[in-house]
Amino acid sequence: MSAAVTNKKHSPRHYYALLTSVIVLSFIAPLVDHTIWSHILIGILLTLVLLFSALSVRSEEKLDWLSISLAVLATVGWTLAFCTNMVPFKGPVFQILSLGMILLFFLRIVRVMVLDLLTGSINSNRICGGACVYVLIGFCFALVHMMVAIHDPHAYRDNVKGYDSTRERHERYPLLIYFSFCTLSTVAYGDIIPVSRLARALSCLEAMSGQLYLAIMVARLVGMHTAVKAEPRRLEAEKVLEAKLAE
Repeated sequence: MSAAVTNKKHSPRHYYALLTSVIVLSFIAPLVDHTIWSHILIGILLTLVLLFSALSVRSEEKLDWLSISLAVLATVGWTLAFCTNMVPFKGPVFQILSLGMILLFFLRIVRVMVLDLLTGSINSNRICGGACVYVLIGFCFALVHMMVAIHDPHAYRDNVKGYDSTRERHERYPLLIYFSFCTLSTVAYGDIIPVSRLARALSCLEAMSGQLYLAIMVARLVGMHTAVKAEPRRLEAEKVLEAKLAE
């Protein structure tokens, strides 16, 4: 009993809320219209994702203040860059910096989560964490695609509505989330295509990363979880066999 209590006490990382928040963000972002209220809504959802991410990677005794600080800076940067019209912040340089801050935060979270997934016993919570990492990889590439699109407005083309330099930069983020997950899962509908060399190289890298992650990491976690579940039955069968042989 005490061992179970101790194990529960030292297992603070729960990824269910984080997985729910990132799935909701990835689903809602492509749906919203390009208005100030949609940017605020995405900002709120992004803040929740940053919060749940920071709380999910905390240690047993204390919070990860570096992650929390990065989350606060990323939230402030997103708000100033995409939810305000103030001249110092709506320029492309500050928008790229704000997206880079969010990307740096997500990369740190992914690193901590992967290290956690590779250590300790495999359970449903860690499998859920593996799914979280997959979705966060999609968001990381969406941020990179967004930065490329800000730097080069003609790097991507929307074959449905046209994708030119007249479109506001902040309108591209929801669209590139959709593009990122289509590329990560290698669906590739063809409605949005990379045009520049850098955009094509990033798309190839994302497609390979998504498939390799599923084939290696998630398959490994599921296999280890199945083995852990089957271990008690295997030991029980061995005891029964030994008892029969002893007779």
